[in-house]
Amino acid sequence: MTPLVVGLNGSPRRGGNSATLLDEALRSAQGSGARVLRFDLAFMDISPCKACEDCFSDGECIIRDDMDRLYEALEEADAVIIASPIYFSGMSSYAKIAVDRCQALWARRKVLKLQRKRGSGAIILCAAQPNARFENAVSELRAFLIGIGIDPAEVLKVPGADGPSYASLHPEIMAQARDLGENIVRIISGP
Repeated sequence: MTPLVVGLNGSPRRGGNSATLLDEALRSAQGSGARVLRFDLAFMDISPCKACEDCFSDGECIIRDDMDRLYEALEEADAVIIASPIYFSGMSSYAKIAVDRCQALWARRKVLKLQRKRGSGAIILCAAQPNARFENAVSELRAFLIGIGIDPAEVLKVPGADGPSYASLHPEIMAQARDLGENIVRIISGP
């Protein structure tokens, strides 16, 4: 069966660095034999988590919005790549709102003990500041992946991306994104 790689773009900037690197990783994953799905979180109808804990009883969120499609894709995914710009040392609000809404998937894994197939994950982070701090975003996104049942594998950090086309003008960074896409397919495909 062809593995599925799901890409989550947490940037509101179409064609910006996060989106460009995610696209490159997904193209590479597809070229390595995977099916790919991409979600642009900034352009989806996603309400914030209400912390009602209803999902603790059945693993389902009571809010009906575009997260329904995302839940389905994340549960089917063999790999997840999440990309986000860094805002004040953290992920974008678009990425954060989707991550928080994955409390329902966390409840399936941790409260209800429902297993999912083994999966692998990767993180792509871009920051305008050359001395940007990535630790907060990496920590939260690793916790997100683990919480939904995906093993974090790789992190691509791009500091100093001071314009929306920075990544596309740096072949070495684009190559790192391609490698990330290839590697994730290699991990999920096994030996």
